Amino acid sequence: CETCKQAVPGDCPVVYADRAGYSRQWHPACFVCCRCSEPLVDLIYFWKSGAAWCGRHYCESLRPRCAGCDEIIFSEDYQQAEGMAWHKKHFACLECETLLTGKPFALDNASLLCTTC
Repeated sequence: CETCKQAVPGDCPVVYADRAGYSRQWHPACFVCCRCSEPLVDLIYFWKSGAAWCGRHYCESLRPRCAGCDEIIFSEDYQQAEGMAWHKKHFACLECETLLTGKPFALDNASLLCTTC
């Protein structure tokens, strides 16, 4: 098994990942996302940089995720602050919904607030 390095008995089911090549195999419980360890045996998986990824983390490896709506940001026009990203329309005060692009704001656990609120 590629993950646990234990032998796989001949009567045990194994997972082969086509994108990894058929020389590699896993116990079904060992075929997990390299980021979150979610079991992938019954899910669509992605293969990148020699590892299996769940859909959520594979997409996050390519594009940022909006801290406001939790969706992937496909636009090149988005707002970034303190290592997080927002769609322009979601970069707004949590209380009064004023758009904050170009304005002072406070950030508390991914919650944005304008200076008034």
